[in-house]
Amino acid sequence: MSESLVVVGASVATTAFIERLRELGNSSQVRVIDCDPDAPYDRPPLSKHYLVEGEAGDIAVDWSDLDAELVRARATSVDTSASVVRVEYPDGRVGAVPFDQLVIATGASAARLPIEPADTTVLRSAADARNLRERTANGESAVVIGAGAIGVELASSLAARGSKVALLDRAAGPLERLLAGHLGQETSTWLADAGVVCHWEADIARISATDGGWEVELRDGPVLVGDVLISAVGARPAVAWLEDSGLLTHGALMVDADGRVVQAGTVVPHLFGIGDAVTRIREGGPGTRTESWAEARQQGASLAELLTGVSRQPAPPSYFWTEVAGRKVQVVGSLHPDAVPVLEFENPERGATLHRYDAPDGTSAWIGVNAQPRIARLLTAA
Repeated sequence: MSESLVVVGASVATTAFIERLRELGNSSQVRVIDCDPDAPYDRPPLSKHYLVEGEAGDIAVDWSDLDAELVRARATSVDTSASVVRVEYPDGRVGAVPFDQLVIATGASAARLPIEPADTTVLRSAADARNLRERTANGESAVVIGAGAIGVELASSLAARGSKVALLDRAAGPLERLLAGHLGQETSTWLADAGVVCHWEADIARISATDGGWEVELRDGPVLVGDVLISAVGARPAVAWLEDSGLLTHGALMVDADGRVVQAGTVVPHLFGIGDAVTRIREGGPGTRTESWAEARQQGASLAELLTGVSRQPAPPSYFWTEVAGRKVQVVGSLHPDAVPVLEFENPERGATLHRYDAPDGTSAWIGVNAQPRIARLLTAA
């Protein structure tokens, strides 16, 4: 590997990448460009414990043993002919960071609905979480648009803090995409029991700012009122800064199975991408994206193995987890909407269950609720 290795984005994929490099004995200089003053940190707790009562130490990621230089700047473009990343520093100065090999790991930014006002609150950073914590410190009410993982976690956390929370989504229930339609009734009940008022199959007619708050009018439904309006409708790859670099394909950063950047069907030399920022080329089908902490770490570690020339470790099964009203929900494998659930374990005292979901194609996946030891065994055995 060349000596000048630059990574854009102090993400979880980046942490796993550098950790694996060092584990494999590679001592190349690594420079990481990121403008977030809190980076590096762990993002999953932002909508959970950190939002409720967490301190900086709850999300801190220790890079002290990784020998990586953190460049506090905003990446603005990549000049492939000059092999530099153009950057803007916090004081307004501009500069260029040279590289021999470049890894793009800028993660994702918040998606927004066309109807949303520009000042709708989102949660993508530690600063966003602190701001939301301050704005709901006295039990201010909140309306949360979007019942994916972040929306459900936010609604759960804010209700636990004493806020009156309304959660809405166009889907038929919470976490519909992530759980492939399974556990919809159960998760809705958990949220309702926690004090979250849920509105499913909701169609927004109007969003308006009022004196000190917001109104969200639903077609064929009520007008929801809140002191704080939060958008959690999804995320999109944070690659807009690459628009003038000639690296995007229809707005997406495409990479092959090894993480090498591909543009116009050709691998771009010395450029790689990992984590939520990339779209992976899939033979015979559209590109695929994942928004998973576990998958991002796997991609980072796998790229380190590629660049150091060692045998690649087999990829673990798909895995993600979330929290719903105080319950930890974990998923192993790829869920199919028509899968049949089979109860494998239950402990009523702990509210713990483990279901296997058998799909028509013969594959299986598992959903565990408060069943961390059982899920750990599944992951270890894979």
